[in-house]
Amino acid sequence: MRSADAYLLALPKRTQVGLVLVTLAVMVWQSLPNVPREYLDYARVPILRHLPQNPSFGTDTISDVYGSKVILNDPLDMYTKQKLAQTPLEAATWSKAASAPYPPVVLLADAGLYAIGQRTGLGFYGMILLLAILFIGASARYFLQTRWYLFPVLYLNFSYFSYRFVAVQDNTYLVMLVVILAALLLARAGRTACHALMAVAITMKLSPLYYVKNLPQMSRRMAVLFMAILLVGLALPYVIWDNYLYIYLFHDELKGGRGGMLAGIGYGALFSALLWYVETRRAFDLEDRIGWGLIPFGMFLAMKMNAPRHLLILLLVPDKRGPRNLIAAFALLVPALLPERVRFGATLPIATVLLFFTLGWHLHMIGWRTVWADWQQPRRTFRMMRTAPPTPR
Repeated sequence: MRSADAYLLALPKRTQVGLVLVTLAVMVWQSLPNVPREYLDYARVPILRHLPQNPSFGTDTISDVYGSKVILNDPLDMYTKQKLAQTPLEAATWSKAASAPYPPVVLLADAGLYAIGQRTGLGFYGMILLLAILFIGASARYFLQTRWYLFPVLYLNFSYFSYRFVAVQDNTYLVMLVVILAALLLARAGRTACHALMAVAITMKLSPLYYVKNLPQMSRRMAVLFMAILLVGLALPYVIWDNYLYIYLFHDELKGGRGGMLAGIGYGALFSALLWYVETRRAFDLEDRIGWGLIPFGMFLAMKMNAPRHLLILLLVPDKRGPRNLIAAFALLVPALLPERVRFGATLPIATVLLFFTLGWHLHMIGWRTVWADWQQPRRTFRMMRTAPPTPR
């Protein structure tokens, strides 16, 4: 593995950039059939008219467009949704309760994107598509600065995420991913402002919640700012908006059963404990902590809701060392190569096993004698884990 890594990194920069551009071209080609006819009718484009198209926007787009219109009509109606009727298509696709049941920070971001889209003529769909392009483009640049070959490995098989980003449109995830990528770039530049952006990401979706455990390693001023962002984004809305808490109860009842909940709690808690120990002993820097900090709660959500996307989409965040992105690529490749034998749902256990295996490899690198000694001194070990700062990049 080291020799292959060294060989690939030694390739001329022109070759690296060329292969990344080829990957981007393949991604565009895979994405073209997922653009809805309602947004762009290929019948008007001779070179594309043979491609099949869905007639209407994806379900997430329909949901979040209604949510954005509700906010622009009356922001205080955000969670009651009593002052704006749904269109027939919106009502046939989602109930009002099921439309955009997310925290206010990401809903306000969606409403802003909708307003800009209406003013510029790009529409909400076009603005979300631009976010996807921004995330992928910035990721490509990051990979070119670290391990360039991870970009083609991760994205040449783009069929699933093309469907999620271009057809269905995971709007709120894309908004959060852009914020997280901005935090990652700040961390790479050695800027502690990345903590504030991670707090903003938590208020958008709870996926990065594990990152809160980094609070003791922040400066006092940054820790206060971090907690203030969380309180304003997640607690203050209870005072402002009627029916705010329904979004948490709604998601709790929406998908999955007791077994998924217990599995998510068990695996998520175990992974959190192992990760915390590994990132301390292996001296993870801020870039590592941002990327790995998405996994524990994402794993819990994926198992609880029986929806692999809640974990897979987080594995797209660039990993300068490689494992998380390689795991995503492999988990998606197996059902793509063996569609009749391996269902897509298998991506979740495949990714989970490989993530635990990666932590096991880190434990091996720490040394089992050290691990055992730390296990026998739990108070000392916890104190070390709680106070050890991230290693500078």
